[in-house]
Amino acid sequence: MTTKLFERLVTKFSIKVNDLAKYLEISKATIYNYRNLDDFGDIPSDKQFKIFYLFGKETKEDLELVLDESDNDILAQYVNRISSILKGSIQDKKESIASIESLSMEIETLSKENAALKRQLVSLQKFDGLDEFTRTVLLDKVAKIADGSSTAEIKQFIDYLEIFEAYKNK
Repeated sequence: MTTKLFERLVTKFSIKVNDLAKYLEISKATIYNYRNLDDFGDIPSDKQFKIFYLFGKETKEDLELVLDESDNDILAQYVNRISSILKGSIQDKKESIASIESLSMEIETLSKENAALKRQLVSLQKFDGLDEFTRTVLLDKVAKIADGSSTAEIKQFIDYLEIFEAYKNK
């Protein structure tokens, strides 16, 4: 008897719709649609294979035999297999999401770092007209002045540089 095979399997083994939807990678509504199908063959083949795997079977006929099983030890083995596979599927999804979130944060960090490096490159390109020695001495001196200085002291230093620039230009 093949009538509503999927519905009978889900009911017999008390499989949660949420877990099954995640495992099959479909919506809960689709699970309910599958449960109402009279013919198991109407379920897409990729989902059928996942259902076969869930029960450790290879054919629709083998699944029908599972429904006729009444030995409690064998039924317990099916329940253990199903819960293990569904739990593993959900855990894999959680790990994938965590991995995606981690990669997204790393991309964001690298993007900020890249933007900072681009700004530094633009600033350093302004020194292209200077010879290597002058550029090195100048940057070294500015670094020594800025290192350990407070914001107010840096502001005062920049004010002195602006005064020097105005004096030089006159």
